[in-house]
Amino acid sequence: MSTTPTVTSTGLSKTSLILLILNAALTGLSVVPATAVPAAIAESFMKIIMAGLQAYQAETGQPIDLTKIPLETPAP
Repeated sequence: MSTTPTVTSTGLSKTSLILLILNAALTGLSVVPATAVPAAIAESFMKIIMAGLQAYQAETGQPIDLTKIPLETPAP
């Protein structure tokens, strides 16, 4: 598994592309009355995540590498 962030053919990192796809899905769900409220809540979280990723990139000059974040291990 590579630790280097990969760039897709669109020029976006995989993380950015996934977030864009999720945001588009949430936008679609927000127009359906049965899913509008949960989608709006999830969209708020997406905006927070996207702002954090942009702030990280602005500070470090490169996109966040999620492979460098260790997985949590359950307590015994």
